[in-house]
Amino acid sequence: MDRIGVTIGLAGLTLVCGLGGAAWLGDLARNREAAQALRAAALEADIVRVPAGEVAYRPLGNFSRDGKAVTPGVQRLPVGAFDMMKYQVSRRDYMACVAEGACADAETGTGGLAQTNVNWFDATAYAVWLSEQTGQTWRLPTVQEWHRAAAERQGDPAPDEGDLDPGERMLSQYQRGVFLRGESSPALRPRGGFGENSLGLADMGGNVWEWTDGCMENGEVGEDGEITARDPYCGVRIAGGRHQAAIIDFVRDASVGGCAVGLPPDHLGFRLVREGL
Repeated sequence: MDRIGVTIGLAGLTLVCGLGGAAWLGDLARNREAAQALRAAALEADIVRVPAGEVAYRPLGNFSRDGKAVTPGVQRLPVGAFDMMKYQVSRRDYMACVAEGACADAETGTGGLAQTNVNWFDATAYAVWLSEQTGQTWRLPTVQEWHRAAAERQGDPAPDEGDLDPGERMLSQYQRGVFLRGESSPALRPRGGFGENSLGLADMGGNVWEWTDGCMENGEVGEDGEITARDPYCGVRIAGGRHQAAIIDFVRDASVGGCAVGLPPDHLGFRLVREGL
């Protein structure tokens, strides 16, 4: 075979190999998309569409007026519609992420109970992993989204306390937190053990507080109770529950320390919001 023939033959082989490689890569992409679609479909039955609405929200943090600690007024804020997991992420769900090396092992075992003993970074890592698994975008809720989803299942631990000194203010908020929690036992319950709220979300306001993407704030409050300056401090994140809790982001068990403000939660867990659908 002359040189031209060899060259043409090699070119043809390269073309065939190139086409074969492209087809193989295309098959891989299609297989991945199919697997993601199956995983996404498996979640669909346990997703609740939370309709748009308004929340009465009081920012959590350290606020002052003329150098004296005060409580900011309640803000009425609009919240758009969004999709949210009906249940908290379970140990079984979370361990699937651990098994693939994408999440840190919380060492609570597997099963259907809510995954607890997780910090904000653990919850965020799970959201990233689930997004990759489903081809959808999952994330922690904003504080306002969590309040909207909780509906009647959350309360305000910091009503306007007037001119109380810092010690009296702290005691007042602690006592109100105890009142809001009622006589709930810290023992974990099976999925749905705390019932559903008016929007169909289960176990809101039970004994597992849920991480949000919200941050503790420092700021100034005017005479009318409106916030005139604010500065988020995101080393402390807000957990939603029967009352709000401000928790240092790396803490996994706030009941033994790490609660920056107010009464610590019994347990820390999470559920996610889905974007874009």
